[in-house]
This record gives sequence, C-alpha cells and structure tokens, in this order.
Amino acid sequence: MGTLTGKVALVTGAARGMGKAISLLFAREGARVVIAARRLEDAQRVATEIGDAALPVVLDVTDRAAWDRAVAAVDARWGRLDVLVNCAGISASASTEAVTDEAWHCHMRTNLDGPFHGCRACLPLMRRSGGPGSVINVSSLFGQRPTPGFAAYCTSKAALTFFTKVFALECAAAKLPIRVNSVHPGGTETDMLEQALAATGLPREEAYAYFARIHPMGRMGKPEEVAAACLWLASDASSFTTGTEINVDGGALIRP
Repeated sequence: MGTLTGKVALVTGAARGMGKAISLLFAREGARVVIAARRLEDAQRVATEIGDAALPVVLDVTDRAAWDRAVAAVDARWGRLDVLVNCAGISASASTEAVTDEAWHCHMRTNLDGPFHGCRACLPLMRRSGGPGSVINVSSLFGQRPTPGFAAYCTSKAALTFFTKVFALECAAAKLPIRVNSVHPGGTETDMLEQALAATGLPREEAYAYFARIHPMGRMGKPEEVAAACLWLASDASSFTTGTEINVDGGALIRP
C-alpha cells in the first residue's frame, strides 16, 4: 500500500511542471488524482500516464463556476475529496512602475483568487468525506522574501501565504480534520523558470548560474523535490501540521 492509498486528490496546474510531478507522485503512492488543467487535452495527456486512477477535468482556477463543475465531477466519480493542491500559477517580471493593470490583476486572479475559490468550492466535499484532509497551497520563496522587479508576483504569493494561515485557523476552529499549509519553492526547473531565464536577456547558462547563486545549495530545485514535500503534507504523517510554511528552496530564504 502507498502513502496515499484510499485518498482522492485534486491538483491544479497539473498538466506540466510541479503540478504534473505532484500528480504522478500521488498516483504512485496510491491516490486517485483529479488532473485539473485549462485545456482538456493537456489534462488527458497526464491522465493517460496514470491510468484509471486519474480523472482529467477542465478548470480555469479564476472561474468559481468552473470550480463548482470540477468538484461535482469528482463527487460523481469518487464521492469524496481528501487533498486539494492549489498549484496553478503565473509569474511575470515587472517593477511597480512598469507592471500593467492587467498584468497585476491577472496575477491576483490566478495566484490568489484561484486558491481562494478552490478552498471554498472544495470544502463541503472535503468535510463530507469525513477523514483527515489536507489543503496545500503552492506559494513561493518570493512570497516570503520580496524581490524587486516582481511586484505583482511577490504580492500575490505573499497574500496566498497569509490566506493559507487564516484558512488553517478557520478549519481548526470549526473542529474540521483538515490541515492547511503552504509550500514555498525556490527556483525550480519548470517552463516558468525558462521564461524567467529568457527574460534576463542573458545566455541561458549565464542566466541559470545567476539564479543558482541565490540558492546556498548552488543549484535549482526539481519539480519532483517539490512534489515530495507535498506528498508529506498530503499524507497522514503530517497529522499535527497546519498553518505552516514548508520551504523547498535550497536554503534561499535564509541566505545572508
């Protein structure tokens, strides 16, 4: 039996990067996994790798009605939900002076409103499921350590970090067996990182070395390392952990 045998998990942003790594690991550990992505063909591609234990769903995390449809699909298929991983997110570099209104609001809708809608939409089914539940919000190192040039991204992730703590307290106060925590990756080898490297205008190897120096361990993280932290939070091994921040950042938060 795997660590998550018997559990049903919904993962957003599951078509690629960290979301895909989380979905694949959860499935290997026995979970039935809802693969949520903006495009059905992307969700189906990952679901095919998993097999019958996967349910692909279309989900624009900024759309509350889409959340309700996704949760209804999970209820109809498996009748329960134990784990929610809010992994979908966007990042674009721009200073406070340079960021456009649309870019600012797009960061807030995706990185903050998305998890907010998800928590509200999933809570009734998680409550009805009865067992220990876990909500995992994928924030960022930049949600703890502000970085110039990422005004919208840093702000949205910092707000998500604080919302996570509020929701954790609310679940505890209501005597719900639902833990709520945030995971804070540093630079991680995903498509989003490649975009950030390209935005520097430097040759890739030079840009990679520049970002790697931010991490005391001297390298970037891998999606599978973030997935491993999420696995622990999703499992019953983290039964007394709520409202906390788990860093997967090679020591970047505590660097001098």
